[in-house]
Amino acid sequence: MPHAHDLFAGTAEYYARYRLDYPPAVYEAARSAFALDDTPRGALLDLGTGTGFVALELARHFERVVGLDIDAEMLRFAREGAEARGIEHTRWLHLPAEDLATLDGTEAGGPCRLVTAGSAFHWMDQPRVLDLLRDRLEPGGGVFLTGLPGFISLDDATEPDPIAEVIVPVIRKHLGERRRAGSGTYSPPPKRWEVFLAEAGYEGIEVGYVPFTADFDLDGVVGLLYSTSFANRLLLGDRVEAFEADLRAALLAFEPSGRYQRQYEAEFVLGRRGA
Repeated sequence: MPHAHDLFAGTAEYYARYRLDYPPAVYEAARSAFALDDTPRGALLDLGTGTGFVALELARHFERVVGLDIDAEMLRFAREGAEARGIEHTRWLHLPAEDLATLDGTEAGGPCRLVTAGSAFHWMDQPRVLDLLRDRLEPGGGVFLTGLPGFISLDDATEPDPIAEVIVPVIRKHLGERRRAGSGTYSPPPKRWEVFLAEAGYEGIEVGYVPFTADFDLDGVVGLLYSTSFANRLLLGDRVEAFEADLRAALLAFEPSGRYQRQYEAEFVLGRRGA
């Protein structure tokens, strides 16, 4: 496990500006599965909330919303997002999910109707977090985990990906062969999310996929990479200008228009508290 505290150090501005939100069908899956309607009820706890995508989108269904993250700058953007939307019933706590036990029920929003994590659960100690959550869920409550693939895969791709074949060599030239993750390196979780949920005693587990298409310009691709744990400006240090020059040149050689389209598949996994 990499050093979680520095995974996304210095990325918050790029994260807020360039990261994709989840497609509407992902949020509709959460609403349908947990009967979220226009009557606010109970508490939402969003783990690894980042700039607040999930918490802010679902906030209207809850009386209380609490977002946790280990990056204080990410939380600043989440607060600003809440203010911009006029959402006043949120709390943003600078805390890793693994330290949930340090919060009393009031601090964590009370018994939770729903716990969410968007593109964050793979960074956590999954068994520990799921164990801590079980007693914080109200009857009928559950966990909703969702994620998006990165703009490119740095791992072994299952299918040819021409744009990854352009970008990955630039990253490796400036940051080495192993995939970085803050000050450490990254290894995928040993099990799928639904396996962790089943082993932790959750029931009614469901898995879903939502395909969608996203368009990017050249600045968007560069900014998106700067929002990652593996190619951000802090990691690059004094190599950032050379990296960006090489990256832009490679991307324009690949597609001179500077316009890029990606086919994505968002994933969600949900489970309900067992008896």
